[in-house]
Amino acid sequence: MSVDKATSFGALTDHFGILTDAMKLVASSKVPRAQNRADAQDENEDIVASAYSGNSAGEIYEVSCTYALKSGTLDLSSLFVGELVAGTVAESLAVATANGAWPQITVSGFTGLETITAPTGKTNKFSLPAITVNGVKQAQCMGFTVTTGKLTGSSITFNCSMAEQLDGVGEPAAHGVSGGTGELTAEFVRIETAPAWALAAVLTAAEFLAEVTQSPGAEEGQAAWHTATGAASFIVPRLSA
Repeated sequence: MSVDKATSFGALTDHFGILTDAMKLVASSKVPRAQNRADAQDENEDIVASAYSGNSAGEIYEVSCTYALKSGTLDLSSLFVGELVAGTVAESLAVATANGAWPQITVSGFTGLETITAPTGKTNKFSLPAITVNGVKQAQCMGFTVTTGKLTGSSITFNCSMAEQLDGVGEPAAHGVSGGTGELTAEFVRIETAPAWALAAVLTAAEFLAEVTQSPGAEEGQAAWHTATGAASFIVPRLSA
């Protein structure tokens, strides 16, 4: 039996509209958000009635996309978390690099939400730092520099929170976004000297206020190269109107 690849094999959807010629969409998902169940019990504690709420209209979906940066460069400041278009919220955006792999950008969030009202003078988007990611097969510094040791992998994640107001029967009546936060991790291997890193100015600027939360330590495996991990945390500011 032949398979129509355009519909049931490898057909993917860019739910967040960020695909460029330098990227390939390698995975996507769209799952209706599950409803909540409430039960009524009789004198024997047996269930005699049930009701469901939270997505009765079937309009809210949990969506995700994974993009591979195959060539060129990507300036992360061209991307956002928050409400990208009316009804679509990117709640999380993560970029991962590793030795022997092209950069992967994973975005997750929701579609079918109520339109979100922005605060006065603000938008519902949160701006990302101007970090350049290269479309090459290697581990990359993203918002930091390496002074000793070798970088073997890194990831940076941006998050905001989607809030929901339910009506009297438990159905969504309003949505909002707030936040945001960012996390950065880097993995190293020791060559003669213990790994060391430092945050770049792009992350320590006033709008991001990044700080190292874990300096590289030492994982000393038997008959193995010593490795280490560093971590940092920062804020993600809301974009002005």
